[in-house]
Amino acid sequence: MAMKSQTQRGLLFGFIGSILCCGLVGIYCLLIGQMGSFEARVLGTTAVIGAASILGLACAIPWERRRWHPVGPIGIFAVVIALILVLIAIWVDLWRLVDWDEAFYRTMGVVCVVGVALPHVALLSLARLRRSYGWVRRLTIIMIVLLGSAISYLIVVEPGGDYWARITGILAITVVCGTIAVPILHRVSAIRTRDDVRTVVLLLSITCPRCSMTQELPAGRSSCAGCGLKFLIQIEEENCPTCGYPLYRLESSVCPECGTPIARGADQA
Repeated sequence: MAMKSQTQRGLLFGFIGSILCCGLVGIYCLLIGQMGSFEARVLGTTAVIGAASILGLACAIPWERRRWHPVGPIGIFAVVIALILVLIAIWVDLWRLVDWDEAFYRTMGVVCVVGVALPHVALLSLARLRRSYGWVRRLTIIMIVLLGSAISYLIVVEPGGDYWARITGILAITVVCGTIAVPILHRVSAIRTRDDVRTVVLLLSITCPRCSMTQELPAGRSSCAGCGLKFLIQIEEENCPTCGYPLYRLESSVCPECGTPIARGADQA
């Protein structure tokens, strides 16, 4: 767990560092008044490293939370390979290697598609959906796979006409719609889950500090029956520290959602 958390911190610092480098290179180019080949390559390198850091972070988070293993580590591996290939394309003059120039760029394009698709799927795995909403995420993942396959086909085969381009556009629209819908359904599912665990009305015995009248009041807003003093009673619900899953009346020693061990007091053991 510690190693994965350190990986996340490293990826985040890599992204921040790449942003700083991009800013410094931009300032340097503005000061000298020109953008040469070397400056363009440095700027491209920092931008690519920043993008790779974000994609790697998108895979590292579900990996740490044990969501859909091994999508996380495979996604990080694909991002690293894509980063290496793009850096080679930036810094190596491939025009000198005519025999494998075209094949290299086609391979790099396909690997980059995989390096973006897997982090996308990894992020969708973080959503906690009710069973009735699960088909939306499954359909979105299928569309991601089909979209990645269509783009890869366009890169490798380069078919004539606009037939495949139209299909790719339709798949892209479907993926965007599904990607927007999943977080919304995640939020709706969380609200309904919290409502479901509130199965009883809690009454607390309260002694009014103004008139000393003892009475039973429900959680929430209420007022004293004797003097009208207003009360706001809030009860903090126990949730999983990792994913926020409600632990009310849970007898398991681990969170059923993410597998995080649940620390309980001696009276609950």
